[in-house]
Amino acid sequence: MFAGLVPLILGAEFIQPYSHPRTLSLLVGPGASYTERISGNSAVSGLAAQLDLGASLSVGYGHDEVFLMARGSTGAPGEEVSLVGGFRSVFGDESWQTFVDLGATVRPFSGPWVGPRIGLGVRHLISDQLALFGGLGFTFGFGSGLRGDVEAFTGVQWMFPVGSQ
Repeated sequence: MFAGLVPLILGAEFIQPYSHPRTLSLLVGPGASYTERISGNSAVSGLAAQLDLGASLSVGYGHDEVFLMARGSTGAPGEEVSLVGGFRSVFGDESWQTFVDLGATVRPFSGPWVGPRIGLGVRHLISDQLALFGGLGFTFGFGSGLRGDVEAFTGVQWMFPVGSQ
């Protein structure tokens, strides 16, 4: 009854799910955003330049990460500092990978504003320690009125192992 399974079992390759070390990454990169916001009787909209500086930590079995970034921006909507954090789900095992970000953005000084964020992007692994990434993000903000942000972001990710999972 089980004789047919013997060749299958002998030919199977054992994969150890926790064999890859946990990775800590530093993230830095420029971007641009367009904002529409309504606060009281005033409405503001316009383009802004942004700079992200943050870190991520790998979680789970694949290349998925949790991340936290400080974002400074300046432009027509005004100067802002915000915190962007969430979960990045990465797809693909080759040098080109796609990702989806699910998280939140907090703008404590210019409102305050808090809201959900979704991002879609592409990452290219140059080496085991360096990657380039870019994508589009969408944020809705609630608090001192309503706001919506559309962003284009790019960056460099410097990765290094910090232990085993």
